[in-house]
Amino acid sequence: MRSGNSSFHISGERGRKLLARLVIDVNHDVTIDRLIDTVWDADPPATARQQIQNRLGRLRALLSQNASGQQIVRHGNCYQLQSAEEHVDGLRFRRLCAEADIAHRSGDAAHATALLRQGLTLWRGNALQDIHSDALQGDATHWEEFRLRAIESLVALEFARGAGVSIISDLQSWVARYPYHEGLHCRLSEALHEAGRTVESLAAIRDLRHRLDLELGIAPGAAVNELERSILVSQEALPPASIHLDREAAEALRRALSETTRALAILATVLAC
Repeated sequence: MRSGNSSFHISGERGRKLLARLVIDVNHDVTIDRLIDTVWDADPPATARQQIQNRLGRLRALLSQNASGQQIVRHGNCYQLQSAEEHVDGLRFRRLCAEADIAHRSGDAAHATALLRQGLTLWRGNALQDIHSDALQGDATHWEEFRLRAIESLVALEFARGAGVSIISDLQSWVARYPYHEGLHCRLSEALHEAGRTVESLAAIRDLRHRLDLELGIAPGAAVNELERSILVSQEALPPASIHLDREAAEALRRALSETTRALAILATVLAC
């Protein structure tokens, strides 16, 4: 776990589950029954309540030693992790996304883009990575969907201001993370085509179609097919490419052709003997 500039290790899977629930509901009360459900997905032991209290005691000690501005407090039958926003990435991400939405609505697309990028840099791996709990699965899904919406918003903003080509590397990373997301694949294909990388653009669509068929048994939607058709039509409308060589390249080509001609003449003489 990181807190500010310090980090410390939470030993044991149950301790990590317990802290994960408190972090997800940071600054809100969590009942001890909900903590028990989080730590033991089913059939908690008779000593579950005591075990939770013992682990909370150890977490309190760790936080007091390593995490400035964070503490676990008890309110009757509930516990709460109290923390300032700057110490919890989830809170910061939510705020930055909200500020980006406000900036976008006010017409400041550049600031909205910067805020979304700042928020997305807070992510390291997947939500609740390496924490396995049925009770936390819904929360993990929620945060992953939140991240995807931020990515989609960022991509839309970049394309709206004509900067699609500048995020090709980002799009390649995102389609690797979301291999079935047709919208992101379309945006990647559009950007590659705009950059003059049409072969790669069509390959991105072809790879998506193959993956959907092989792994999900479905075909891509109409938007993917229409994009592919428009790219192919635009290529057919182009005039034949002309070859232009500067003086140095032309001279190098002339020499290469001359040497090839001489070599062929020598070979013909040898074969005639």
